[in-house]
Amino acid sequence: MQQAVIFVRVSKKEQEYQRQVEDLRAVAQNQAVQVVAEISEKISGAKRNQDREGIQQLLELSRRGTIQKVLVSEVSRLGRSTVEVLQIVEELTQLGISIYVQNFGIETLKNGKRNPVAQFMFTLLAEFARLERETLRERIISGMDEARRQGIRIGRPVGATEEKAVFLKKYAAVARQLRAGLSVRKTAKLCDVAINTVRKVKTLL
Repeated sequence: MQQAVIFVRVSKKEQEYQRQVEDLRAVAQNQAVQVVAEISEKISGAKRNQDREGIQQLLELSRRGTIQKVLVSEVSRLGRSTVEVLQIVEELTQLGISIYVQNFGIETLKNGKRNPVAQFMFTLLAEFARLERETLRERIISGMDEARRQGIRIGRPVGATEEKAVFLKKYAAVARQLRAGLSVRKTAKLCDVAINTVRKVKTLL
């Protein structure tokens, strides 16, 4: 029996992913595969793979050679950056691991060989996800510009700049490691601070 990982993601903390999990459990049952892990993320899919704990956990499991399949509800759950998604697909393909996308019923591997239709679909769908995000970003910027024209204040409250400087000074070592190119996870470990703290520093840089 093949062993599989269920991978789910939502972008916001208030969103729930349980429906994705339940649907993919049903897929696993129908395909007669054993689910050995369920990985969930609450993070923007536009983040780099190296900054996403869920993706790193998925890749770590894959490199151990203990799974043969990854189940996702749709391509955008893997990410919204075309380049980042295709990097994941390529590495898993090289490891002989197939990705099954529920909403299209396609797999990247068929009988251990690349499925060219799936490869094309992944490229296309990942690009659509990226364009969708860019369109949303443009709408937000346009809305903010219109609000400014109407005299509505947008941005950090008064005093926030000073608070930012104090925070960055407190975690100067973290800032140095991030500027040097270290990942969030490695920086947190090296500086002995929480990952969320490192993420906040990175946001403020």
